Amino acid sequence: MYYYDPEIAYFNKIMIGIPISVVLALIGSGTLLIIIALFIAYQLSGWLASPLKVLLPSIERLGKGELGVQAEVNMNDEYGEIAHAFNRMSMDLQKAEAVRRSLTADIAHELRTPLTIMGGKLDDLQQQGQSIRPETLLPIQDELIRLNRLVEDLRTLSLAEAGKLTLHKAATNIAGLLQQVCSAIEPLADEKSISIQCEINTVQPIIFADPSRIKQVLFNLLTNAIRYTPNQGTVHLRLRNDTQQNLAIVVEDSGIGIAPEHIPHLFDRFYRGDEARTRDGGGTGLGLAIAKQFVLSHQGTIEVESSLNQGTRFIIQLPY
Repeated sequence: MYYYDPEIAYFNKIMIGIPISVVLALIGSGTLLIIIALFIAYQLSGWLASPLKVLLPSIERLGKGELGVQAEVNMNDEYGEIAHAFNRMSMDLQKAEAVRRSLTADIAHELRTPLTIMGGKLDDLQQQGQSIRPETLLPIQDELIRLNRLVEDLRTLSLAEAGKLTLHKAATNIAGLLQQVCSAIEPLADEKSISIQCEINTVQPIIFADPSRIKQVLFNLLTNAIRYTPNQGTVHLRLRNDTQQNLAIVVEDSGIGIAPEHIPHLFDRFYRGDEARTRDGGGTGLGLAIAKQFVLSHQGTIEVESSLNQGTRFIIQLPY
């Protein structure tokens, strides 16, 4: 026997069709929502990346070697900060390249001068065709010494900047070291009637340092102070405690001073504040660069304060 009720049959069809309809509706709406989401994401990513597209040509120009290129900045958000950082990096790279080229030219000039002198002396001796007296070779020997000192200074400076300089640190009495330096430099100061005053204003003069490197720094600063201090002037060498963590060494003179525009470059290689200075009168321009690297290798700091026609003060901070 078979019983058929139309209403129940219709209801069963509805019960079966609802899940299928729901599944189809979910699939259709889900697909539509995914398409809409992908479209919105594409548009949003393009909008977010549009500032970077403006920056991209400048990056490509910098990659091709156009140092100093500047990107246009018209935003104050994170993208604007990125553009400002890029512009600063580009300018720093341009300055570094200029310094590298200048350094190469300076080294070539400093090496060429003694080599030219030696070459001229040797040519002159060869043309004379006579026996060479020992004293005739003294100028050539002087230039060889100068050349060897320049090469050694460059090697020392390169090692210090690379962090590969060997330091023989030990407990060092800086007060005693200052007195030794003052005694050693006095003959040079006496030639110009310059008074050197050594002042010890600390009860804790012992630090962990390389005495030979610190002594070289002091010799360099004192030599410069005497060189640029007029006759009858005064050079002060002070030792004091600025803080409980640092010991301060101050080298102060009553010399001609340094112009403000030269102070930021004072510790650069081969830098001379006065372009008219000769090699004999002004050295090679490596002394202060080496002094700074020696101080930095001791985790210290070195600063300079100066006023024209009033004097210069170098302040060295060395940690205990």
